[in-house]
Amino acid sequence: MITPRRRCRSSLVPGPWSLVIDHWPFLLVLAAYLTLAVAYSLASPLYEPTDELRHSRYVRHIIVYRYLPVQRFDAPRAQSHHPPLYYSLGALVSWWVPVEQEVYYEPPINPYWAYQYWEVSDDNKNQYLHSDDEFFQEGPFHGIVLAVYMVRWMTVLIGAGSVWLTYRIGREIIPDQPVLAIGAAALVAFNPQFLYLSGAINNDIPAALCSAAALWMCVRVVRGGSSVRTDVTLGLICGLALLTKFNLLALLPLIELAYVLAVWRTRDWSTLLRPNSIILGLAAVISGWWFWRNQVLYGDPTGMNRLNELWEGGPAAGNWWLIQQSLPYLWSSLWGRFGYGQLPLPQVIYQGLFLFCVLALAGYLLPRRRPSSLASVDLAVLTLLGFIPLIFTLVVFYYIMIQPAGAMGRFLFPGLPAFALLLLLGLSRFFPRRLTWMPGLAVTLGMVALAVYALLGVLTPAFSRPRPLTESEIEALPNPTSLEFGSLARLLGYEVTPTAVEPGDTVKVTLYWQTLARTDQNYAVFVHLLSEVGTMVAQRDTYPGLGSYPTTVWEPGLVFADTYRLHVPETAYTPDEGYIQIGVYLPDGPRLITPDGRDALRLTMVEIQPRPGQFPNPLDLNFGNQIALVGYTLDRRVVRPGETIRLTLYWRTQAPMETNYSVFVHVLDTEDQVWAASDGWPAGGSAPTGLWKPGQVIEDVHDLTVGLATPPGFYDIEVGLHDSSGDRPPIIAEDGHWLAHQVLLSKIRVLSE
Repeated sequence: MITPRRRCRSSLVPGPWSLVIDHWPFLLVLAAYLTLAVAYSLASPLYEPTDELRHSRYVRHIIVYRYLPVQRFDAPRAQSHHPPLYYSLGALVSWWVPVEQEVYYEPPINPYWAYQYWEVSDDNKNQYLHSDDEFFQEGPFHGIVLAVYMVRWMTVLIGAGSVWLTYRIGREIIPDQPVLAIGAAALVAFNPQFLYLSGAINNDIPAALCSAAALWMCVRVVRGGSSVRTDVTLGLICGLALLTKFNLLALLPLIELAYVLAVWRTRDWSTLLRPNSIILGLAAVISGWWFWRNQVLYGDPTGMNRLNELWEGGPAAGNWWLIQQSLPYLWSSLWGRFGYGQLPLPQVIYQGLFLFCVLALAGYLLPRRRPSSLASVDLAVLTLLGFIPLIFTLVVFYYIMIQPAGAMGRFLFPGLPAFALLLLLGLSRFFPRRLTWMPGLAVTLGMVALAVYALLGVLTPAFSRPRPLTESEIEALPNPTSLEFGSLARLLGYEVTPTAVEPGDTVKVTLYWQTLARTDQNYAVFVHLLSEVGTMVAQRDTYPGLGSYPTTVWEPGLVFADTYRLHVPETAYTPDEGYIQIGVYLPDGPRLITPDGRDALRLTMVEIQPRPGQFPNPLDLNFGNQIALVGYTLDRRVVRPGETIRLTLYWRTQAPMETNYSVFVHVLDTEDQVWAASDGWPAGGSAPTGLWKPGQVIEDVHDLTVGLATPPGFYDIEVGLHDSSGDRPPIIAEDGHWLAHQVLLSKIRVLSE
C-alpha cells in the first residue's frame, strides 16, 4: 500500500506567506533584533559610540565635497584610512537632510570626560554635551541629528543581514535542526556590543555582513563544489568586502581554504585555477583602484603606514607582551563595552560568557556515543567554521601590536557568525538528537535577557538626564538647607556617606539642587575632600547631572539629585581629619558667591583612618615584579621655603635582584616643575638593590629641602625607580596591566616665608 506523502502546512499557502510559516521563529528573532537595535541607537547620544564622530565626518565629506577624504596631518581627524563603500552608502541615505554644521565641526566637549582603558569612571560617561534636539524636546529629529540617525538605521539593517546570514548558514549545515540555527543567529543578534554598534555609525557591522556572506558561499562550495556562479558571487563579495574594511583581506585565505577542502577528495588541484582567477580578478576590478589610490597618496597600498604615523602606532616587533595585557579588554569589548569602553557590563557577565564558551567548545571533546547534530556536519565544514574566528583573532593580535586602539572586540565581528555556530554545535553534543532544540532555545532566551539588561541597566542610565524629584521626596531631603549660588542654583540639602573611611574607600556626596535659571555658559560643580592641613585628598569636578545636564539646557524650577563619588587614593596620608567642601564655578572663570559672601560651602567632617598593616600608610605597589613599595611616612606636611621634609619609604623585594636601581623623589607643582628632589641608591647608598634578597624589607629615608624660591601652594610628592640608563620599571596592577612609572604620595603644603 502506498501512503500519500503528507504535505507541510507551508505548501498549502501560496506566495511569500509560506516562507513566513516555515521560518516564523527566526522572524521573531529578527524582529526582536530590529526593535532592540533601534532602541540601542536611541539610547546612545550622538557621537558617543567609538569613533562615530569621525565616521560621520567621512559621510559628510562625501556629501559636501563629492570626493573621498585624504589622511592628512593638518586636517581634523576622520576615518579617512577606511575604504569608502559603507560611507558612500551612508551618503546615499542622508544626503537629502539639511545640515547647518560644517563637515569637520567639533561638537561641544565635556571637559570632565576622561577615560583610560583600565580606569572606568563612575560618572561623566558622555564625551560630548548634548542638546535638547537629541531628546525629542525640540520636536522630531532634524538637521545633523536626523542625518546621523539615517546612517545609524541603515547600519541596523546591515546588521540584520548578518543575523539572517548566520541563520542561513546554520540551515545549510544542519537543515534538520532549525532551532540550533536560530540559537546561533540569536547569539549574534543579541550580543550587546553587536546591537550597540548596529545602532551606531561604524564599518564593523558591514564587515560582519561581508564575512558572513563569504562564509555562506564557502560552506556551499565545501558541501556542493565549485561553479562559475559561485565563483563570480565570491569574487563580488570579496571585492565589496575590500571596499568595506581592510581587515577583510583575511577572507582570501578563507575562500582558498574552502576550495582546497572541496577538491581534497579528488586531489585534482588543477580545478583551483578557474575559481582563483575569477575571484581574484573580480576583486581586483572592484577594489583595486582603492589600493592604487593609497599607493599614489601614501606610498603604501594599504594606507596603514600613514595611519600609524597619524595615530602614533608602532612597529609589530617587540610588542608581544601587549597581547597578553590586552586580552581581558578584548574579551569584554567583544560582548559589551559601550562608548569608548567606559561603560562595561558587570564583570560576572564576562566571566559567565567565558564559562559558557568553554563549556560549548568542550562539547567537541565528548566521545561519539550517541547520535547528535554534530554527527551530520562534515569535518571540512567544521574546519571552515574554526578557521575564520582564528584568522580574525590573529588579525586583531597584529592590530594590538601596531595600533594604540588595537584591542577592540568589534574587530572580531567578521568571525562572530562562525563562532556562534561553533558554540551551538558544541553545545548540541551534550544532548541527544531529539533534544537539540534545548540549547538553541536556552541561548536565544539568555541572549535576549542579556541584551535587555545591557540596554536598560547599563546604557540608558549612563546618558540619561537627572530625574526630577517629587514633592514628597523634596520634603524628606536630608540636611535641609536653602543656599543660593549666584542666581544659578539653590542647594536644598545634602548627604555624605560614610564619614569614616580608609585609603582606597569611596565617599558618596549627594547634593540636592534646584535650578534657578538657564544660562549661555556651562557652570561646573566641585566637590573636594580636603585634609586637616588644607591639601587635596580627593576631588570631583563635573557639570551638573554628572555631565549629562549642563546648565545651558537647564529648565528653571527643576529639583534633582547629583551623587558624586570621591575615591580616596590608596596613597592618602593617615590618620587625618578631612572635610567636604563644595562650590559652583566657571571652568575658565570665578566661583559663584553665596549670599553671605562665600565661594565654597563646607559640609561635614570625614575621618580618614589608617588601614591595618605592618607599615605606616600601608601600600602594595609592584614595581616591575621586582620591588614593592609597602608603606611610607612623612615627618610633616606643611613647610616653608628652605625647610626640610623627611620622607621614609618602606620597600620589599619581590624577586631575586640583579639591577641596582636608584630611588627618585620629586616635589612637584601642577606644571611638573621640581622644587625639591632626592635621587640615589636606597638608604643613602648603603643598600643597593642588587644585593637585596627576596622578602627583605628596606627602610629608605629621603630628606627633601624645599627651595627658597618655592611659591606658596600645594605640591605632590612623586616616587619611582630608575636604572643607570634612566629606564623606569612600571607599576604593575594585579591583573597585569601597567599603571605608570611613578606614584604620587600625599600632597604637602608650602606656606609663604
